[in-house]
Amino acid sequence: MNRLSQLLLFILDRAKKDGRNELSRFQLFKIPYLLQVYSLKYAGVPFITDAIFIRDKNGPISIAVYDALKNLETGGYIKKEIKENKEYGYPKHAFSLSKKIPKLDFDAGETIFLDNFLSELLPLTQAKLKEKTYATEPMKDIQNKEKKGLVLKGAPLNFSTVSVDPDVVDSYTDEF
Repeated sequence: MNRLSQLLLFILDRAKKDGRNELSRFQLFKIPYLLQVYSLKYAGVPFITDAIFIRDKNGPISIAVYDALKNLETGGYIKKEIKENKEYGYPKHAFSLSKKIPKLDFDAGETIFLDNFLSELLPLTQAKLKEKTYATEPMKDIQNKEKKGLVLKGAPLNFSTVSVDPDVVDSYTDEF
């Protein structure tokens, strides 16, 4: 099972432990994207290497997330239900775990990282999650280009625009 699939299972498992038995497809696109940004910002390295995020109408998506969700569903790990969503006027694709997840390959530091940021991200409404996503450097970068008249739907997001937190830089330079 690839790292992205494991991440999606981890997210769904953590949500379930927090009393959220299902997450929307929107959440399962935005949360891995935000975790990727946070990993670059606070660790200096990407968390997911097997996903490219592209610009879509409602922010970043990844075909790899679609594929991973489909594979997890086919493998019996998750189930998808399409539910009415009066708040947004579109059907909600709700994903939940359908069996106990296998042992995942995240080390203790990665688990702490994920738990820390998921405790912040999982309670957010869809609107707040979208707002947080649009406030990231890759999304600001692509929106600035769009303001100049470029149509960038489908364009890959530029993660090199993510600036590493100065405290992280200091901790590494203090060691040498």
